[in-house]
Amino acid sequence: MGVVGIRRGTPALRPTVGLYFQSHRLYNRIMTKRLVLPALLAALAVLASCGGGSSSGGTVPADTDVTITAVDGIAWSAKDYTATSTDGKVKIAGENASSLPHNLHVIDADGVENPTFIDLPTKGTIEAKEFSLTPGTYTVLCKIPGHGNMKATLTVS
Repeated sequence: MGVVGIRRGTPALRPTVGLYFQSHRLYNRIMTKRLVLPALLAALAVLASCGGGSSSGGTVPADTDVTITAVDGIAWSAKDYTATSTDGKVKIAGENASSLPHNLHVIDADGVENPTFIDLPTKGTIEAKEFSLTPGTYTVLCKIPGHGNMKATLTVS
């Protein structure tokens, strides 16, 4: 007798071919997850870091003395704000409800700018900082070119 060969399509070969294709599909799934998952995690990390600094998309801190909000139309939400100074300190929260970036600077009656300022780079940013302000009247403004309309009065008692 001669040597018996296995031809393609014979029942003896089909299980082997089926296992090959099943393991190949499994390999492709694993490799896809190995490549896609790190890329997805990196993208989420980048999105989570947007806004940076001490800003958040959350809420204004409870110990804030005054909240000044930038709104659409390149304006503050009010023309006049009031706050009470405690030991020469006022905690101001800046909030950006506008689609444009803004910043918040405080200028005293003599035109001297307070060294502390708040940056509001994106809509939804909230940042609170403590300013050294004695009782008096101050001007709050955004110093971004073209935002000259963003002037308000802050009265500190």
